[in-house]
Amino acid sequence: MGGLSDTIDVLYVDSEADATGTVTSALEEAADGLAVETAPSIAEGVAQLSTGTVDCVVSEYELVDGTGLELLNAVREEYPALPFVLFTGDGDEAIASEAISAGVTEYVRKDGGASQYVTLANRIEETVTASTARRFKRVTSHDPLAILERIDDAFLALDDDWRVVYVNERARAVFGTPGEELLGNSLWETFDEATDTPFYDHYREAKATNEPRTIEEYFEPWDRWYREHIYPSENGLTVLFHDITEQKRRERRYRAVFENTYQFTGLLEPDGTLVEANETALEFGGLERADVVGKKMWEAAWFQHSEDTRERARDAVERAANGEFVRHKLPVQGADREAIIDFSVRPLTDERGTVTLLIPEGRDITELTERERALQRQRDRLDEFAGVVSHDLRNPLNVATGRLELAREECDSEHLDGIETALDRIDRITEDVLWLAREGRDIGSRDAVRLRDAVDDAWELVADGADGAELRYDDELASTTIEADDDRLQQLLENLLRNAIDHGGEDVTVTVGTTDRGFYLEDDGPGIPESRREDVFAGGYSTSDDGTGFGLRIVERIADAHGWDVRLGDGSDGARFDILCDVDSVHSVRN
Repeated sequence: MGGLSDTIDVLYVDSEADATGTVTSALEEAADGLAVETAPSIAEGVAQLSTGTVDCVVSEYELVDGTGLELLNAVREEYPALPFVLFTGDGDEAIASEAISAGVTEYVRKDGGASQYVTLANRIEETVTASTARRFKRVTSHDPLAILERIDDAFLALDDDWRVVYVNERARAVFGTPGEELLGNSLWETFDEATDTPFYDHYREAKATNEPRTIEEYFEPWDRWYREHIYPSENGLTVLFHDITEQKRRERRYRAVFENTYQFTGLLEPDGTLVEANETALEFGGLERADVVGKKMWEAAWFQHSEDTRERARDAVERAANGEFVRHKLPVQGADREAIIDFSVRPLTDERGTVTLLIPEGRDITELTERERALQRQRDRLDEFAGVVSHDLRNPLNVATGRLELAREECDSEHLDGIETALDRIDRITEDVLWLAREGRDIGSRDAVRLRDAVDDAWELVADGADGAELRYDDELASTTIEADDDRLQQLLENLLRNAIDHGGEDVTVTVGTTDRGFYLEDDGPGIPESRREDVFAGGYSTSDDGTGFGLRIVERIADAHGWDVRLGDGSDGARFDILCDVDSVHSVRN
């Protein structure tokens, strides 16, 4: 496809937002030379035409404030020569006949297939090419009526000596110079800053070769981009031009997003043919764009890691072409290394649900996968360690406990109590180590647990034998529930309460209350020295002769598994621990 210009500015008018996006993407994909702007109504469409940069109007029939034919009539009043295409799935032959009578340039029916956009793009280019050629013929013939006719483009006519012989209102606005300062004067003397620019060279080359030229160039002195159609004639040159600066800036922004993402990204036809690939993907594969564009995606070098990789990539494309979002973890082949990518293919559809484009993406997760594998190996080693502890340590521990019972039957010695205390401590350490190794990683289902009931159950278990210890609550605790794994919450509370009794003594007072972000446990014991506050959650750390050193480590692991945070707070006298929960986890219940 191709007309007289490299880029054609199209105004697409449609009141359906989803359809607008689909048609815009499909048209710009169907022809590289189309740049599409949109409007949702007749009023906004006419307003946009006043910018003077529109080459062709495309409109749906049903609009929010009228019909496409009413828009056509409004366009024809102001812009009688502007190409107008009615693109609709509505209507019948009567509407088509009325549209043609009203002066529509083309009438294209929607058929629901992807080919309709190729047809529409062809019609747009054909009508714009024909319209530009007609204007060129009228202007270069120096027909006074044709020159005075309203021209949608900015227009400039030069004689053989480069003097300006005509400049229309739009061109004067671009130049910012009154007509009397332009007419009769040399273009290069009036704008001497243009003599060392590509425009100067293009104008002279067009005149020397007597061949029309279309250019898109950046004019540095004004910091603007222009698209120009330069036509030689017997009398000099005529030039039609647009300021396309905003369009170029948008293109650069879109390209920057596409190219600078760290992900592998591309565009596919629904049949899997690669239309585009970004630099990240090309650099990884050591490829040039020409190596992959036009090929089926699964035939490109990235997917030659294995037959399984190719088949899974092909399957993903085929499923996406049927409207499904597909995601895999996939090994791919780079220029100098293999990688594991989080690979997905996303379908884009038109207003009828027809898939018109596919977007494949890949995120390199090789390092993440290796970390996961290393973590799994670590977990396997922990499981092995837990098995050794469970079997090789518990067996002699059970034997020692049995022997102790026999020894008590045979004699009464003060040393036996010390042995029993030591064996109990070994048993507690074993339980804590096994839990940390095997069960500390995950939690089960969460339910609404009444916090005071959970505290009471934990206190009953750990305070047995500490008759002087006292448990207190604040007023809100009785009506508070928390979303938690009931068993794990119980373990957390048991360890915190046992920690308070172990360090605060058998006459300790423990207070449990709520905060804006969770709950707290505070005791009136001796507290934690400032020099040791950073170590309390370290595994194996304890200031009590009877402590295992794992209790607070277990508390931290349970909190972390829930997504909570446990912090050492500032108690009024003793130690305080704050459990900070997700704001949705703690709430009051009306009784």
